[in-house]
Amino acid sequence: MKLGKIKTQNLAALAEDWGIDYQVFKIKSELVDTIKSYCREHSISQRKLASMVPGLTQDRVSKILSGQVGHMTIDKLIEILSALRIKVAIKAKAA
Repeated sequence: MKLGKIKTQNLAALAEDWGIDYQVFKIKSELVDTIKSYCREHSISQRKLASMVPGLTQDRVSKILSGQVGHMTIDKLIEILSALRIKVAIKAKAA
């Protein structure tokens, strides 16, 4: 079986290909990366993380950790970070 060449893209190109807002995608990506790093560093399992956040299932945690965040709101990601006692700061500036 011959495999095609893997195309690497930056977040902006990926968001455009998927037809989603780049800024929302970037924020979600940064929040998810923080969750993943923290869980890895502190040996927090998917089951443990799900139990720490009301309404969060292990299935949704699995999707987050595998990068499937389309269904996950920024609010929910911030709620997860709050459960981990991680402060979130968002800055905005005019283009």
